[in-house]
Amino acid sequence: MKRRMANTSLEAYEYLKANNKLKPTQKEVLKALLELGTATSKKIAKKLHKPLHTISGRITELKDMGLVEVIGKVKEGRTSFSLLKAKGKI
Repeated sequence: MKRRMANTSLEAYEYLKANNKLKPTQKEVLKALLELGTATSKKIAKKLHKPLHTISGRITELKDMGLVEVIGKVKEGRTSFSLLKAKGKI
């Protein structure tokens, strides 16, 4: 099932993409998160068919840029993952 992205989130993504402010993998991660709505780094990695260690660093960069926020925790077995959401504004 495909989710609709909030217009503000899509606008933020398109602005950054158009102004080359994001590196290619950052763009992929942010786009995936916008499409998913909320997700863990593990879910994003699975969607993009990339190793988790590749995604984790990009998520940290996007958080530092103020584009992604942690909204909770999800426990899978013995491991906890941050539940992430793309911020709707720049």
